[in-house]
Amino acid sequence: MKRKILITLTTMSLLFTINMKSFADEIKNTQTNISNEQSVTSGYINTISVNFRKEPSLDSSVYYTLDKMDKVDIIEKEGDWAKIRKDEKTGYVYTKYVSEKKDDIEVSSMSLENSNKMNVKATAYAGDAITSTGTVPKWGTIAVDPTIIPYGTKVYIPKFDKVFIAEDTGSAIKGNKIDIFMDTQDDCKAWGVKDLEIYILV
Repeated sequence: MKRKILITLTTMSLLFTINMKSFADEIKNTQTNISNEQSVTSGYINTISVNFRKEPSLDSSVYYTLDKMDKVDIIEKEGDWAKIRKDEKTGYVYTKYVSEKKDDIEVSSMSLENSNKMNVKATAYAGDAITSTGTVPKWGTIAVDPTIIPYGTKVYIPKFDKVFIAEDTGSAIKGNKIDIFMDTQDDCKAWGVKDLEIYILV
């Protein structure tokens, strides 16, 4: 009888120890996750366009490119590389291309040194349901002459300090002309026609 009680007590003690260890591990993991979440800070891309890579290496494959002022979560900085999160994807960009404050971001001539400068006449349009490339137009879409600016080209317009994408065209858009998509017809009328300096990002 005493032996049975001793075995039962030993078994219960062992189970209690295992459960306590699992509970302690769970608390530790929870604290680690909370700590990791707390260390994440908001940041912004500070260059015209940068590759968002899966690994901290120039040989790594690229998810897509990020544009200036795109908001990201900075998880940590590892030397030359910053580990960031964007749209539920975790990857890497060069540390120097991420700033924690918007106020630190300025247009730099160094960012445009590999770009082709062009002077264009810019009009504006609104209301189209679909572009020539099959996308839905939005603020950031421009119509171009694809023989001058190919579809898919990223175009930096200093006037707006923003990168636009060539996704559309129009019968009147020939040569060095662009048409900027705007939200309303009133915005288009207010814009009229302007001479702009743009940069074709390469």
